[in-house]
Amino acid sequence: MKKNKKSNLKELSIEKVKQVKDKAKDKIKKTTGKLKEKKKKVTGHKVLIVLLSLAIIFVTSILIGALYIIVSAPEFDTDKLYNKEATVLLDKNGNEYARLGSEDRDLATYDDLPQVLIDAIVATEDSRFFQHQGFDIARFIKASIGQLFGQSGAGGASTLTMQVVKNTYSDKETKGMKGIVRKFTDIYMAIFKLEKQYTKEEIIEFYVNSQFMGQQTYGVEQASQKYFGKSVKDLSLSEAAIIAGIFNAPSAYNPFSNIELCTSRRNRVLDLMYNHGYINEEQRDDAKAISVESLIVEKKKREVNKYQSFIDTLINEVVDDTGLDPANTPMLIQTTLDPSVQDTLNALNNGDLGYKFVNDVIQVAIVVTDVNDGSITAVDGRRNQTGERQLNLATDKKITFQPGSTAKPIFAYGPMIEYNNASSGTYFWDDEYTYSNGQVFFDSDRKFQGMQTMRTALANSRNIPAVQALQQVDKTKIAEFAHKLGIDFGKELYESYAIGGGFTTNPLHMAAAYGAFARGGYYIEPYSYTKITFKDNNEVLEHKPKREKVMSEETAYIINSMLTTAQNQGVGGNFSISGTTVAAKTGTSTYDSATLKKYDVPLSTSADNWNITYSPDYVIALWYGYEKLTHEYYTDPYKADSARKKIMAAIAKKIYKKNAKFEKPSTIVEMEVEKYTVPLQLPSEFTPADMRMTELFRSGTEPTEVSNRYSRLENPTNGKGTISGNSINLSWDAIATPAAIDPDQLQTYFTEYYKTFANKYYQQRIAYNNSNIGTLGYNVYLEKDGQLVSLGYTSNTSYTYNTTSISGNYKFVVKSAYSIFKSNMSTGLEITVSSGSTPTTPTTGIGSVTLNGSANVTETVKTYNAAYSDPGVTVKDKSGKDITSTSKVTKTIKDSTGNTVTNIMLNKVGSYTITYKVEGYSSTLTRNVTVK
Repeated sequence: MKKNKKSNLKELSIEKVKQVKDKAKDKIKKTTGKLKEKKKKVTGHKVLIVLLSLAIIFVTSILIGALYIIVSAPEFDTDKLYNKEATVLLDKNGNEYARLGSEDRDLATYDDLPQVLIDAIVATEDSRFFQHQGFDIARFIKASIGQLFGQSGAGGASTLTMQVVKNTYSDKETKGMKGIVRKFTDIYMAIFKLEKQYTKEEIIEFYVNSQFMGQQTYGVEQASQKYFGKSVKDLSLSEAAIIAGIFNAPSAYNPFSNIELCTSRRNRVLDLMYNHGYINEEQRDDAKAISVESLIVEKKKREVNKYQSFIDTLINEVVDDTGLDPANTPMLIQTTLDPSVQDTLNALNNGDLGYKFVNDVIQVAIVVTDVNDGSITAVDGRRNQTGERQLNLATDKKITFQPGSTAKPIFAYGPMIEYNNASSGTYFWDDEYTYSNGQVFFDSDRKFQGMQTMRTALANSRNIPAVQALQQVDKTKIAEFAHKLGIDFGKELYESYAIGGGFTTNPLHMAAAYGAFARGGYYIEPYSYTKITFKDNNEVLEHKPKREKVMSEETAYIINSMLTTAQNQGVGGNFSISGTTVAAKTGTSTYDSATLKKYDVPLSTSADNWNITYSPDYVIALWYGYEKLTHEYYTDPYKADSARKKIMAAIAKKIYKKNAKFEKPSTIVEMEVEKYTVPLQLPSEFTPADMRMTELFRSGTEPTEVSNRYSRLENPTNGKGTISGNSINLSWDAIATPAAIDPDQLQTYFTEYYKTFANKYYQQRIAYNNSNIGTLGYNVYLEKDGQLVSLGYTSNTSYTYNTTSISGNYKFVVKSAYSIFKSNMSTGLEITVSSGSTPTTPTTGIGSVTLNGSANVTETVKTYNAAYSDPGVTVKDKSGKDITSTSKVTKTIKDSTGNTVTNIMLNKVGSYTITYKVEGYSSTLTRNVTVK
């Protein structure tokens, strides 16, 4: 019983504890929930406070911004619409040469405007003009979203009212915070100034009278008279669509500049009028069917400014930099125009320099830049220019000329020198070759010139070496090199770029790129003005050129030197300037076969014909050719080459200054090397003059080994002489035939670099030896009265001397020699024969070997290329007779690091040890040479 009681008590106790625990848990849970709820309330309050604070800040910022725009917005003064002050252009000397935007306007009232013109303008520029109050919010949002997603046709969302404000009163800024302020200022003035004070009809009137309409016309009345010879009130539907289309791009869409663009734009306006219900389909189609040519009047010939090509270039740059057209915004612009240089280009086109163009259709495009500061000094955008803002073939961004071989210094040789330490003497192989993808390409002559240096390959403008150069350099580095020179070619670099195929450029960009070579490796983006003063507020915008280091001065100088060689050969034209170094490079591009077939022109027809020359003062980039290929008008490459050279000669002699030379950097080594050595080696003392050439090397990369191709030959050995009757029979052991080239060096050089040419190179060296050096043999001499008398030449190792009788001693000398080249013949093996005896040469052993000169020699380093002249050793037999010439002496030269070298060059500091070993003599001799 007690047990059960205790058990029950225990169970009750456990149950009680459990109840207590459960109550505790409930209490904790309730307490925690209250705490969480309290925490949520606290957090929610904080978030709400932060959001309210941000909202207050946002609203306050908007109010402050709006207040700033209201306070800073200019007053709307209608006088400013029509009485703009002219923009004045000053040349580099500070003299005025042109005014822009100063033409008087013929004002049209709203009642003068035909309804078709009003409808065309509204449909094209602002379709809800009569519904909004100066700002079209729906259009603004749509345009903003489109611009956000990069849609080129999204538009700018400016209403006609806003355009009136922008064209007359807005600040020039278009980017950043100032651009945003300007935009909202336009909106504010449009809504609260123009729309509140003026009717829609008056705003239309402001708009049509304030706009530049191309061809130096301002406003629709003057444009109507200019293009159609009638008042604006008399315009037809098709004519009204043309006028409405001009507003968007006056220089491009006016009918006197470009019929095709004008027609396309007119048709677009008619489509918009139809879409917005202003005309029906029949009216639209009838208006489109009328040709623009039939509507416009004959263009009255008006003298354009003689510097118009430069002015057009300037206007484009100013618009790009400021967003404002100098014809509409009064400015004082200090330009970089050099009148004397520009007058030379004008004289060329006027036929005053003695050069006559083949016809009136052929075109030239020329840019002259100043090497010193990179500025544009003169521009010839086209021949026979008849108006403002015509397509400028020299500087317009839309130009698509292929550069041809003028690209070689930029994509091939420049990068190879810069990144691979190549020299002007680096060898290439002009032979059958392909791009890496297996595609075959050729030079225009379809010939191959074999082994040639970079200097020769560039001067002769060979295609295959240029591609070989590009293939040896990292493509990423080549792309970087070209981009830094201002050449734009897209994302991927192709091997064809080495010869100027596959990308396009214009004379302005090429002049700037070559300018970097001329000024020692510094690129300056070309520019046409130095300062703009805005007349309405006296703000000043200065253009400060930026010099960017894009290559080493060594690379630039080596390119300059090689292109100077080209000009010395007449590549750029038959001219020279007293005391001035001029470099030159030409280039030619071609059409594809389909294009040639389409126009039925010769297969040799060229497309783009370039001639670029430069001095330390100027760069002249010239393009010559036809703007459009036709069956009648095309360029023959040979005639075009002659033409571009004559043109360049005519202007270069007037432009280049005298006595200007490219300064050679101290880090450039000018060194004489032996031709056709691979890798390049120094000439030996016997290398003939026609086998020597002087090339340029970056210091530390110049060759140090001396070529052994023409080294003095070894003497034959083991000479013997026997007497047989009245004949003396001589014999000797042959020397080893020197190799035409070291096979090990050849293999090393060609392993990575177009190694398929290694065997051809080797065979060429053999062929050269056979035709210019000859075969190895021996010249035999007899000494008489202290003089050597030639007995003849033999390719054998024996010779028989016949005489009437033999008495006394006979001394013969046998010299190793080539059959043609004799300069490196050996010193000679002496063979003495005595009558009545058969011994031929002394058999006594070596008695002594002594150094000639000091055992420790100190030389002073030389600034020119020279080798240490070793006096050698003297070998005597046991009787004291000098037998040096018949002894075999082995000489080994080692530098301070223990490396064996061929020769000791005195243009470098160093320490060397020369060891002499004489065959048959147990001891060795050494000489220490120090170059300080």
